[in-house]
Amino acid sequence: MSQISYQSEKVAKKKVLLYNNTGADLVIRGGYAVCYDYDETDITQAYQVTQPETANLLWFAGVITEEYDGMGIANGASRAIEIYIPTKYGQVVPVWITEDHSANIAILEITDGSWALTEGATAARVAKSVQLVNRNTTNGTCLARLQGIPDPLA
Repeated sequence: MSQISYQSEKVAKKKVLLYNNTGADLVIRGGYAVCYDYDETDITQAYQVTQPETANLLWFAGVITEEYDGMGIANGASRAIEIYIPTKYGQVVPVWITEDHSANIAILEITDGSWALTEGATAARVAKSVQLVNRNTTNGTCLARLQGIPDPLA
């Protein structure tokens, strides 16, 4: 009989270009939340992502996959990466958090200026924690059902 686990699930991914507009060199982590670069006015808007900011919170793209954990991007530079994308029924993936979360209770949101998903940020809800994890002292990942937000209105 086959055993089913987190790593055996098929997940939806997308290749994107992560643009570092933070003002400093950046080391990316698996599970970081990213949003589409809404400030772009050309076709790059469809595949260029940046750190969540007030202007792009409605354009949540997904979270960075684990294979890019620890890679660097110079300030003002871009790097091709893969992200887990939100799906209609959700998919369980690791997301970056900075606080404790209860399994199947915590609703996680993206917030302005943060790569981490947080609880109760009164921003855009994008995931629900499915793992009990203590992250008050050490930031890291937590498994969560990534669902994303409804399509923004034009």
